[in-house]
Amino acid sequence: MSKTPNEAFAEIETEPWEEVQARQEELLSDQIDYLTENSSYYRAKFEEWDIDPHAIETVSDLRDVPFTEKDDERANQSETDRAQPLGAHQAAAREDLNRIMSSSGTTGEPTFFGLTESDLDAWIEMCARSVYAAGVRPDDVFVHAIGRTMVPGGLPYIQGIERTGATVVPAGDGDTERILKTTEKLDADGMFSTASYFQYLVDRAPEAVGKEVSEMALDTLIGGGEPGMADSKIRQQLYEAYGADRISEVMGIGDIAAALSGEGREEDGMHLVCQEYVLVELVDSHTGEAIEMEAGAEGELVYTPLMREATPLLRFRSGDYARITGVGECACGRTSPKIQVIGRADDMLIYKAQNVYPAGIREVLADVDGASSRMKVVLPEAGTVQFDRPIPVEVVRTEETDRSDTEIAEEFASLVRERLNVRIEPTVVPREGIDISVYKTDLVRVTDED
Repeated sequence: MSKTPNEAFAEIETEPWEEVQARQEELLSDQIDYLTENSSYYRAKFEEWDIDPHAIETVSDLRDVPFTEKDDERANQSETDRAQPLGAHQAAAREDLNRIMSSSGTTGEPTFFGLTESDLDAWIEMCARSVYAAGVRPDDVFVHAIGRTMVPGGLPYIQGIERTGATVVPAGDGDTERILKTTEKLDADGMFSTASYFQYLVDRAPEAVGKEVSEMALDTLIGGGEPGMADSKIRQQLYEAYGADRISEVMGIGDIAAALSGEGREEDGMHLVCQEYVLVELVDSHTGEAIEMEAGAEGELVYTPLMREATPLLRFRSGDYARITGVGECACGRTSPKIQVIGRADDMLIYKAQNVYPAGIREVLADVDGASSRMKVVLPEAGTVQFDRPIPVEVVRTEETDRSDTEIAEEFASLVRERLNVRIEPTVVPREGIDISVYKTDLVRVTDED
C-alpha cells in the first residue's frame, strides 16, 4: 500500500474528520440493515426494545439504542448449536467463518469472536495502521512477543506487522529465554508485547542471556493489551532501560477489533485507526449519556462495528475508561481523535463520594520522586468498591533514591489528595513484594486471597 506524504499508513487517516464521520453514518445504516436481516439476536432485541431499526440513520439515532455488554455475550454463547457455534450473535453462516478467536479471560469467562474473510482483512488493516503509527517500518525486523495466538493480540498483529512490509518474528509462544535469545540473534529492531512484559524483561535479561536489555539492538517498543505503556514513569523507565528511540502504545478489544488505535511520535495519546470499520462513542459510565469527544473529556468507550459480518455488536460497552487527549489534525497528519485509556470502568473505586481508578492513582505516582512505577491498591476482600477510610496502596521505591519511605509515602498521599480529591494510605514495600506479570499486571491486590 502506498503511503500518504505525511506517513500515515492509509489515506483515510488524513481525510477531514467530518468527512470520515459522514461516511460512518452511511455505513451505520448499512450495518443496521445487515443486523436486521442476519442477526436473530438483534431482531429479537429490536422488538424487545420497541425500536424500528430502519429509523436508525444517524449517530444521534443510535444513542437511543440500549448497550450490549460483555455479560450479554457470555449468556449468548451459553446456548449454541452446530450451525451457530458462536450463539445468536453469529450473523454469518458457519461455512463463511474464516477464523474464531478468544478473549484472554482476564476479566471473566473467555468469549469467542468470529471473523469472515472480510472481517479478518479489516482486522489486519487496522493492526497495520496501529503499528505503523507506533513506529513499525518496512525495513524493520520486529519480534512479536505475545503468546496466546488465539487471542486478538496474537495472530492479527503478526499479520498487521507483515502488512506494513516489515519482517515479523512470531516468538511469543517461546519462553522468555528463547524470546531474548531470538531477539539478540536476529539483531531485531523492535518488539511488540505488553508494558508488563517489557518491565519483566529488564529483570530477566541478565540471567537469561547474560546482558542488559540496553545492550540489544531494540530501538522501538510497542505495547498493548493493558493500560500502562503511556504512563510517564513506566515510559521513562523503559527508555532508560532499553535505550530505545521510540516507545508507543496500541489498543484494541477482541469483541470489536484487535486494533482500534495507535500512538504517534508525539506520545500524547493514540489516534483512532478504525475510521471506516468502527464507530466510537464516549459515554458517562454511570448514566450512559453521550459525552462529546473534545480534548480533556473522559468517559467509557462504546463501539459499534461497521461492515462486520460474523459476530457484529451494537453499542458495545468496552469497560475501558478513557481520556480524549486531542482532536483535530495532528502534526503527524492524522485527523482522528486521540485517546488514552486510564483504567477499567469496572475497576472504579469510590472514596466517600469521589470516583477513582487504580490507573489514575498510578498516573499520579509518576511525579513522586523516589517511587518506581510498581504499585497495587489493596482491597480487604474481593468486590470491595466503597472506602470511607483512606485507600491502602503499596508502592515500591526506586533502587537509587536516598529518600526515606516516609518521605515517599507522604508526597504520594499529598499529590493524590491534591489532584484526585481522594485520600490514600501508602505503604512502601520491597521490590519483590509487587510482582510484574509476564502478560498483564493487575493494579489491585485482595488481602483475603493472599
